[in-house]
Amino acid sequence: MPLDDTLDISGKNIESGSPNEGVVFFDIIFDALIPKVGEKVKVIINIEAQKTTKTIHYKLMKRAVYYAARLISSQKEKEFHNDNYNDIKKVFYIWVCMDVQNYRADSIQEYKITENVLHGKFKDDTENYDLFRIVVLNLGQKPTSHRLLKLLHLLFMEILPSDEKKKILKDDYNIEITRDMRRELEKMGGLMQPAVDLAVKKAVKKNTKEVDKKSKLEAIRNAVQSWGLSAEEAMKGLKISPALQQELKPLL
Repeated sequence: MPLDDTLDISGKNIESGSPNEGVVFFDIIFDALIPKVGEKVKVIINIEAQKTTKTIHYKLMKRAVYYAARLISSQKEKEFHNDNYNDIKKVFYIWVCMDVQNYRADSIQEYKITENVLHGKFKDDTENYDLFRIVVLNLGQKPTSHRLLKLLHLLFMEILPSDEKKKILKDDYNIEITRDMRRELEKMGGLMQPAVDLAVKKAVKKNTKEVDKKSKLEAIRNAVQSWGLSAEEAMKGLKISPALQQELKPLL
């Protein structure tokens, strides 16, 4: 869909299939046409949400490089045909990691292909080999002064009443939450687990013996308001026992 006179965005199929490599599903993938010296240059952007890096059994960057490579190889007979490799589109791969180890928290890394001339004076044009960029944004529980990380932390790591969250977005970031945007935020309910876990940890820390009913009710209500979940979904996410769920339902 056109956004203005200089930038166009169009959605793509989030599934990438290969007879030899199987099927890979991407979270969000779209084409973007951006201005460059009077002409439009097409790039492919993929955004992935990683709820936690604490329990995965592989190195995240190896998966990221593999996915970026798939986004390049899958362009054959779509973006370019036969041996017209000049038509390969650059790939930008953005990974948002939420619940991360402390040593990763509050950090941003960028990975790209670079040239290292080992002999002679010839240097190739950057655009011929710099075909993908990988950017990893690590949130975690550390306080941050980085504006983008603070915004992402607010969206993914904070369970707040929707009115309070909307006010922060408006006052601090000049972002007005429209009805359509609210629907999209509600669809992201599956990404709220790190926020739920953090809320539970804070509550437990406040009362090491038992998280009282009042704290649990507040957490449930905030989850419902912030993420558009049902009370049942919120209680399930908060890992509240079935017996206590029955006890709390009339109070919600």
